[in-house]
Amino acid sequence: MTDRGSDRWKSGGCGVALATAALTSLAHAQTPANLANALRPATDPAAQLQTLLNFQDAEYRREFFANTPIAERILMDYGGYFRYGFSEVDDSSSQAQYLNTYDARLYGRVEIDSYARFFGRLRIEYNDWNTIGDFSSSGEGWQVPIGEIYWAEIDLSNWMAAQDGATREWTAKARIGRQYVMWANGLTLADYMYAATADASFGAVALSGLAGITAGHDTIDWDTSRTGYDTNTDRFYLGGKVDCKLGAHVPFAYALAQWDQNAGQTEMLPGGVPADFQVETKFNYESQYWGTGINGAIGGDWIYRIEFAVETGTTLSDPIKHDSSLPPDELGRPQKTVPILAQAGLVGVSWLARDSSDARVDFQMLAGSGSVYRLDSGNTYGGIEPGKTDTAFNSLGYVNTGLVLAPEASNMVIPSFTLSFNPFKGIDGLSETRFSGTAFLYTRFDADAPISVPTNFGGSNLVGSEYDFNIDVRIFGDLNTSFRYGVFVPNTPLFTDTESQPRQFIYVGATYAF
Repeated sequence: MTDRGSDRWKSGGCGVALATAALTSLAHAQTPANLANALRPATDPAAQLQTLLNFQDAEYRREFFANTPIAERILMDYGGYFRYGFSEVDDSSSQAQYLNTYDARLYGRVEIDSYARFFGRLRIEYNDWNTIGDFSSSGEGWQVPIGEIYWAEIDLSNWMAAQDGATREWTAKARIGRQYVMWANGLTLADYMYAATADASFGAVALSGLAGITAGHDTIDWDTSRTGYDTNTDRFYLGGKVDCKLGAHVPFAYALAQWDQNAGQTEMLPGGVPADFQVETKFNYESQYWGTGINGAIGGDWIYRIEFAVETGTTLSDPIKHDSSLPPDELGRPQKTVPILAQAGLVGVSWLARDSSDARVDFQMLAGSGSVYRLDSGNTYGGIEPGKTDTAFNSLGYVNTGLVLAPEASNMVIPSFTLSFNPFKGIDGLSETRFSGTAFLYTRFDADAPISVPTNFGGSNLVGSEYDFNIDVRIFGDLNTSFRYGVFVPNTPLFTDTESQPRQFIYVGATYAF
């Protein structure tokens, strides 16, 4: 799924140099699995943190604008924030790398006569990496585009009411522009897009629609074998969703279709090896997501969300044979169109203690189907065998699965628990402090199927565990400091000798809002 948000797989670029070196060293001992793994870049925890921040920001803005009526007269609002962050990142071989991030966001909002709203935000971000060894990042330097979000929204029901003074029993709004789209709970789509969205309601029934294309540099594809997967991913989406509010419970159902606008791109893969080992690879992955679920509350202390999606569609088969006994120059074969039939589900439950520390406990379970007929969970090169149905779930959705390993849903079952609280509530200078800790358990559905992180086939289904900790302290109302630490503890037999050590991530940052 992935995350992938503006930086969800900037991890992609972080492993490019390592992948090229690995391919060259394997030139005389190629196997299909080694070739496929070399095109799967390492995860970058700093990028995962930025993706999480983007997702949380989108959730906040969605709730804010949904619950904030457009002003009756002209309203102008502007502001921004500056964030400095220092990160220490362990790569897949546990070698520490260092990143300084300078990030400024400037926004403006204009509202007119209760029916028109305009919003825009600029992103001025610079990443300064201090790398060691062969580690390389495509996230170095100034980040693009500068125009992060800009959209216009019209409230039709309010506009009509302004004309005749009559209140409507229905609502209808439309928004168009560059926006962060989070579909349902984010299982199938959570990404920056150039899109038109529409929302309407009548009584307890609400309808939502989407038409848009992913936003270039801010979209990281699940197919990392395609050149440009982290800078030039164009997927067109068309979807509709219906909700029905039944008291505190809101069941929903949706259909979401995706057309691959990079279809027809052809490359000789893998790069960095002798031409005799390369094969022509074409790309075309088109999918539909059929989902249902329910969000709601039980009493005043429990909140829950449930989403289940079935993925259908077609993709092109793997251009190499899955036969390790063949010499590398005989691996190529024609690609075929094969069907997709995959599933994924998300369950989340939160308990609000409502005590003096404002404690909260969250449980989440993410699961997705995989395929034993793949060498890589999402790539075309190393993908599904011809004549087989692709049961590996892939999407541009985002669900938090940790900062360090951050696997996608495909072939995974990932339960997690989070405890957060404020022990200093009511104490001057510390009343806005919040502690949180999350534990993730990573298990494979099928030990003989790949996941989005290179692992050995067979053996245990346990991939490992991760522990993420966060401390946020607000100072003077305008200044917020943050400390984050994450450590992934691998099940060592599933990883190579150089990747079997614990990996850590440390982040220290400060944000000033104005």
